[in-house]
Amino acid sequence: MKTIHLFKYNDAVSWNKPSFNEDYKLSSLNDFMMMRFMNIEVLSEFLIEVPDGFFAHNEPLDKLAKLCGSAKETIEHYFYYPSDDYDVL
Repeated sequence: MKTIHLFKYNDAVSWNKPSFNEDYKLSSLNDFMMMRFMNIEVLSEFLIEVPDGFFAHNEPLDKLAKLCGSAKETIEHYFYYPSDDYDVL
């Protein structure tokens, strides 16, 4: 058995971690509370036990999404993106 990492962001599952600027990562609950008025994005990382012959790149995305339900561990990463005058309509 081996452990694979799958990532879920905006209801999409991927075997590659979406690129977020690490400067915008929230590392504590205090950071999260201070940013409550900003846009917070959640990236879920799933650690899943699979057979040694399993190759995630050959599997359809719907099957990968179902595997997330059997994860032995889930890690949530929180990111914010600052709002400025350019993204306000």
